[in-house]
Amino acid sequence: MINVGEADVLKALKVLEVLNTSCRWENICRISKEQRQTYETLLKAFEDINGADEKAEDAPENLHNLKGKALEALVRYLFQISGGIFQVDCNLRTATNEIDDLITLTPKGKALLKNGLIDEHLENFLGECKNYDRPVTVTYIGKFCSLMLTNKVKLGILFSYHGVSGSGWANGSGLIRKFYLHKERLEERYCIIDFSIKDFRSILTGKNLLQIIDEQLKSLQYDTDYSRYRSKHPAENI
Repeated sequence: MINVGEADVLKALKVLEVLNTSCRWENICRISKEQRQTYETLLKAFEDINGADEKAEDAPENLHNLKGKALEALVRYLFQISGGIFQVDCNLRTATNEIDDLITLTPKGKALLKNGLIDEHLENFLGECKNYDRPVTVTYIGKFCSLMLTNKVKLGILFSYHGVSGSGWANGSGLIRKFYLHKERLEERYCIIDFSIKDFRSILTGKNLLQIIDEQLKSLQYDTDYSRYRSKHPAENI
């Protein structure tokens, strides 16, 4: 029989405490001062271009394209500074469609997944950037649903400024819920996350990409705004 002394137990508990602390999402996704400044710059550019009036005399002719590029730059940088756990492949063409972003895990991300520290949905998923002057409609959400089904990917994130149309069970929001519930078994369900300007801004108030994804997945599962019930991290009060 192995005799485990009190000192050994305390040492083991200390190691577990260190591991638990270092693997908290806010530590995994901690950003440096320089990264924060770059993110703020990209976010401001995204907000400014979306505030431009395309009917104004000095509006650029390619305003729609500029809006799209500003969103894409912000999204890709957000993945870049989210712990070094994501690999993003952009503008992939399949036989029938084009994928804006295919996101997979880096070796670090795979290690976190193997140890149950991040959600299994993150193993590979799709990102779609839709930067229009209005919420994303049912038509585009339906196309995204089809893209996920075709590629057998269980998680998709719709990045936009205004978010999806409707709320609750109406319009775009309702389609996302219906798409989620069309499979009975929880592990077979397809999840679409609506990532809008409020989520981009929340990164600067202490949230991180992993937390936002987790909150929205739980919101789908429990049909509620899960972010309202999560305790604030101290950094959110800064």
